[in-house]
Amino acid sequence: MTTPRNEGDGPDTSPPGEGFELYRHRNAEVTRTKGWHGLYWARRDGAGDYEIRSVPASLGEPSAAGGTMPREGFERLYEKVEARDYLPPGA
Repeated sequence: MTTPRNEGDGPDTSPPGEGFELYRHRNAEVTRTKGWHGLYWARRDGAGDYEIRSVPASLGEPSAAGGTMPREGFERLYEKVEARDYLPPGA
């Protein structure tokens, strides 16, 4: 289900495919990369690692494949979050 949003409201938190869950870098708040929200879509692959995809910074941008990240490193750096926490108020 897609939530109606206005252009420029922030990241599009619609999953890019089946099985993807939203994750955020644990240090996203203190990272000084301008405009980086620290969000990634991820799902476990057959080997137990994580297939990752970008979360677009604004509406109209596509999610891009980010490759595969080993389970241990991914779970150390990222935590699962709820998409509703990153939608604009009233959406």
